[in-house]
Amino acid sequence: MEKIYEIFGLDAHSMTLSLLEAADVASAIPAGASVALKPNLVVAGTPDSGATTHAGILSGCMEYLQAHGIRDISVIEGSWVGARTDRAMRACGYDKVCRHYNVPFYDLKQDETRRVETPLRPMDICRRALEADVLINLPVLKGHCQTVMTCALKNCKGCLPDREKRRFHAEGLTEPIAALAAALKPALTIVDGICGDLNFEEGGNPVPTNRMFLCADPVRADVYGCRLMGLELADVPYIGLAAQWGAGCAEIGPEDVVTLNAPRRERSIPRPPAWSGS
Repeated sequence: MEKIYEIFGLDAHSMTLSLLEAADVASAIPAGASVALKPNLVVAGTPDSGATTHAGILSGCMEYLQAHGIRDISVIEGSWVGARTDRAMRACGYDKVCRHYNVPFYDLKQDETRRVETPLRPMDICRRALEADVLINLPVLKGHCQTVMTCALKNCKGCLPDREKRRFHAEGLTEPIAALAAALKPALTIVDGICGDLNFEEGGNPVPTNRMFLCADPVRADVYGCRLMGLELADVPYIGLAAQWGAGCAEIGPEDVVTLNAPRRERSIPRPPAWSGS
């Protein structure tokens, strides 16, 4: 799964299934493993605002994993300081998805933490993120007011208690994000690039690109995200630093990207699945 698999469309559920099948993700998950899905719920903004992960990506992951006999699945996330995770998950429809697939949702603001050594300093990280056998990162590719871009590496900040999130910002974000990447390494990243806001992490000005991509290496995922946004790696310095600290590889060649279909003009949004309640 070292390659990057990308797909175009609007149906997040079916696109997710196609990416997981193309990468043969199930073959890399040990029998009996616990799998935690970590989306982006920074605020209670709907995915069409360009801020949060589409619910169809979670449902696609759940359907794929359960079809391959994986039963110990959870969704974990903690919204930004001052925002309520439970409100955000309902705004995005995750409550309906979790009920339909019988998958629990855990608010990491309520989770216990464990102190972990990193290349920068010891950090307190939520136990559910650390103790999952397989952590699947589901970020949104979007802009950020302080770091220019946010995608795979920065999305892991949701696995911290609020006190660490505040400290990250006090430290300037770059070094702590890179250090967290070296300590908490997701097994898989599926990037929601369907309509991320390319200027602001809380959404409001979504840019439809109708794209998703999958990569096992979160550093490579961010490198590719930079490329898609027209950024240089120097514009997002935590990516190169994360690579230096052993979080992944910052190089991508033309042979490393597998495109599953061609982009096309979508005439309408696909009909939502049964769990949406529509």
